[in-house]
Amino acid sequence: MNKEVKIKDILALLRDKDIQHTFSGDQEEVIMGFSTLFNYKPQTMTFISTLYDFKDYEENFEEKKIKLIITDPNEKTYDCFVNVIQIEKPTNSFFTILENFYSHDNNGENSPICTNEEHYKKHSFISEHAKIGTNVKVGYGCVIEPNVTIGNNTTIHHNVVLRSGTKIGENCTVCTGTVIGEDGFNPSTQKDGSKELLKHFGGVTIEDNVYIGANCNIHRGSIDDTILCTGVKVNSMVHISHNCYIDNDTVITTPTHICGSVKIGKQCHIAATTIRNQCTIGDNVVLGLGAVVVKDVENNVTMVGNPARRLEK
Repeated sequence: MNKEVKIKDILALLRDKDIQHTFSGDQEEVIMGFSTLFNYKPQTMTFISTLYDFKDYEENFEEKKIKLIITDPNEKTYDCFVNVIQIEKPTNSFFTILENFYSHDNNGENSPICTNEEHYKKHSFISEHAKIGTNVKVGYGCVIEPNVTIGNNTTIHHNVVLRSGTKIGENCTVCTGTVIGEDGFNPSTQKDGSKELLKHFGGVTIEDNVYIGANCNIHRGSIDDTILCTGVKVNSMVHISHNCYIDNDTVITTPTHICGSVKIGKQCHIAATTIRNQCTIGDNVVLGLGAVVVKDVENNVTMVGNPARRLEK
């Protein structure tokens, strides 16, 4: 995107958001869009993550200049840098700038995902007994049943199903194709040996500032609600079974499978993991790619492997 943005406007945004930074260069200069460091386009802004050192890429810029780069305060300044913003979390700040100046979202009344109630009710099924807050955006093909609550400033993308008993807080995002609030899978053995699925009577509670990716499945609780607490971030293709409790600011990546009645603590990172039913995962835990967790995990550890074992650092 080649939209012109003055550097002084970017600096004003950082000040408005109280993001501490230092700047060197000419704030009156104009940038013409954005690009990655590895595919840099002239006159654009870019950044370098704290995972890398610019010295490893310096030779790629012997004959060209970087109009604006966002770096960590510990990064050196190079001759190819024309304007530099130094900031503690350059990646986060770069994407904050893009969101404010270069977002491609169409927020008009007739956009596919919008706050226009008449528009989204025309293209989706919205029960008159659902409670929908202000500035809620809804896409095409959604089903929002009775006894569903959606908080202010939440976005529901296309083809999302919210079953009765689902409660979603404020400033949440639910991406395309996700189903929330179906009955969990709990077969009970009868006297004659046959299997009968037990009906679930709980719901799903999703607190504020939660992100749920595309094609996820979150089951209602059997009696108590399945709960995703404030700040939880769930990637696409994640399955969360009945009665689970996921505490604040935990991140869950594709393709994680969480069985029933699992409790996960705060600020965990769950990476493509399978977790056995009724396990308890402590706070600040990392479950590595492909881990299969079959027993409780204490706080502040990293687990890897099948079955998962503690990784000694």
